[in-house]
Amino acid sequence: MTKDPNIICVPESATIKDAMASIHESGIRVALIVNDDKKLVGVITDGDIREGLLLKGKTFDSPVAEIMNKNPTTATKDTPASILLETMLEKSIYEIPILNEDGIVTDIILLSELKQIPLAKQDITAKEVEAINEVLNSPYLSIGPKAEEFEAAVAKYVGVKHAVAVNSGTSGLHLLVRAFDIKDGDEVITTPFSFIASANAALFERAKPIFVDIDEKTLCIDPAEIEEKITPRTKAILPVHAFGYPADMDAISEIAKKHNLVVIEDAAEALGSAYKGRKAGSLGDGAIFGFYPNKQITTGEGGMVLTDNEEVAKLCRSMRNQGREEGGGWFNAVRLGYNYRMHELSAALGVVQMSRIDEMLQRRMNVANLYTTHLKSIEDVITPYLGPDTKMSWFVYVIRLNPEKFSRKERGEIIKRLGEHGISSREYFSSIHLQPLYVQMFGYKEGDFPITERVANSTIALPFHNNLTEAEIKYVSDTLKSALEEIKG
Repeated sequence: MTKDPNIICVPESATIKDAMASIHESGIRVALIVNDDKKLVGVITDGDIREGLLLKGKTFDSPVAEIMNKNPTTATKDTPASILLETMLEKSIYEIPILNEDGIVTDIILLSELKQIPLAKQDITAKEVEAINEVLNSPYLSIGPKAEEFEAAVAKYVGVKHAVAVNSGTSGLHLLVRAFDIKDGDEVITTPFSFIASANAALFERAKPIFVDIDEKTLCIDPAEIEEKITPRTKAILPVHAFGYPADMDAISEIAKKHNLVVIEDAAEALGSAYKGRKAGSLGDGAIFGFYPNKQITTGEGGMVLTDNEEVAKLCRSMRNQGREEGGGWFNAVRLGYNYRMHELSAALGVVQMSRIDEMLQRRMNVANLYTTHLKSIEDVITPYLGPDTKMSWFVYVIRLNPEKFSRKERGEIIKRLGEHGISSREYFSSIHLQPLYVQMFGYKEGDFPITERVANSTIALPFHNNLTEAEIKYVSDTLKSALEEIKG
């Protein structure tokens, strides 16, 4: 890409073909039209060119003056960056020419230079900072009162008897697998459309994850497909609330009860979500949350085990702390354990975040609703499904492209083009069964779980956090629309 005025500027007498050549050489989507005195008289974008050729009967030899914008937005070198950014977002433009006092082009400012919209961003206030400082000035950095306070807050919010703070949601899943005595040779039924930790938790204990394809609307495990995968070795069902959307827990629990199976609820992405009036995290025999920085609340790194089973909670507390019994000696391990403890700094952060959870979940819902409003009219974009009897707490905002219109490769090109405009996005998730580890261990291949694969090849996670503005959401939506149109011509 170059911003050299000698390349991005073309004379007023130029043809559309000349402007296209300038755009191609510069790598910027506009050409600046100047008169004989080098003064700016207009701007032409690649979109203007397409419209002129396709809709207005113009040819490559038509003068650019016939389709250029003769009243472009401009600025001077002294225009503050904040004003440039506000103007670009408000007018949905990606470039502003910079002119000197004589109206001659000296530079061009690109939106991508001013604005980077991250995929996620934590919501930290002075209250969280104060809580961290209090811990730093206390006698306890680990194994202290803040972890217990955080556990109590989460247990009360979800409506369960026991909560056990750990250093990650993955650690929590591992502890539940051990607490429910899932071991070598056992099988755990789960989904191939998730973060890989949900399946790996079984592998940690030499059990085998058995995948069941997903429902194409909810993106959660399809209960109708579960029973045919049950064998004498099946020990548990591990549903995942994909992106915060609750799985069909009544159907899953009914199957589990019929076959005497444990239900381990992976609610890592679903703090605050609800299924038929019951909060995620309270719907199985045991559950976990994750508190990575992109989650509904964050502790930096961290997770929580939840259960109404006192013995399971006791085992998890012991195993997270090197196998010690509560109240036992420091060098008195009674079982195999791990260092899965949550330290006091993370717990203090979690306590404050839990005190703000209703406010933060409302903000996330507002952002999601604005996205849906701006995206619903874009052809071939599928917005997240919201079904009856469910409340979604919005971990991420993931759209899908029409798989009949856009290939996986084209999806990658769209993500690249969003990035070129300062917008972070990514595919979300990849099919677990097609990741190299699982192909190597179990011989999975394309076509084994067609719905998961079709969804995984078409998803794009858009920037999503509590403080995303409507102007930013509109910019993301407009840029996505332009990228889709460019890909399909």
